[in-house]
Amino acid sequence: MKPDVVLKAGTLAGKILLESGAETIRVEETVTRICEAFLVVDANAFATPTGLFVSFDYEDETYSKVLRIKGSGINLEKINSVNDVSRKCNEKLINEIEAYDKLKIIAQYQGYSSNIKLIASGFAALFFTLFFGGSFFDGCSAFLIGVSVQYIGASMERKNINAIVKIMILSAMLTCLTLIMTYIGLVDSKDKVIIGSLMLLVPGVAITNAVRDSISGDLLSGATRAIEAFLIAIALALGAGVVLSLWMLYIGGGV
Repeated sequence: MKPDVVLKAGTLAGKILLESGAETIRVEETVTRICEAFLVVDANAFATPTGLFVSFDYEDETYSKVLRIKGSGINLEKINSVNDVSRKCNEKLINEIEAYDKLKIIAQYQGYSSNIKLIASGFAALFFTLFFGGSFFDGCSAFLIGVSVQYIGASMERKNINAIVKIMILSAMLTCLTLIMTYIGLVDSKDKVIIGSLMLLVPGVAITNAVRDSISGDLLSGATRAIEAFLIAIALALGAGVVLSLWMLYIGGGV
């Protein structure tokens, strides 16, 4: 058994989970199980949304590693794949080298294509708009806005723009597009379209993980995720509110 490979596999698994939106308790349990599957002693993992600490003992030597986690998103496919590797480790179906190789492949997984993400975002905005009581034409307009939000958001991610700034800009952009469509007569209810489109940016997973981490006793992670969700909510409100205020001030109440 190679303890250095076990350490690399455990920390890589935790890094993938944290960057894919997994809750803290899942990250710590998965990392610990992967390490313990290879007969190390006193395996411990401590995870926060921005850091991961892993250590264990093997043959009277202590192995430890600290990782700084930068950025996070939502990728349930990666979370499921890491859990599958963890189960195979515990069932002795793969060794530490095979586990590490599989995790490196998972880390490179890109997910769905850009076109599928664009279409999915458009339909999500469309159906949310209809759900909130918008008309068919409102839904069609929301579809176009959802596609635009996903396209601009992906471009901003590639340029490593701060997440809060990105949310604020996207919120302002979709509000502006909605007002313009309303002005030219393509939208019947601007409020329904704005709300339906904003649902693409609402931090639902961050809020859920904040609650789950707090309930499981990970108060530090819970508070951190709650603050993150609160800042995103402020960014959403600020982006949409500023555009609405400027529009009413300079264009008037015609929409």
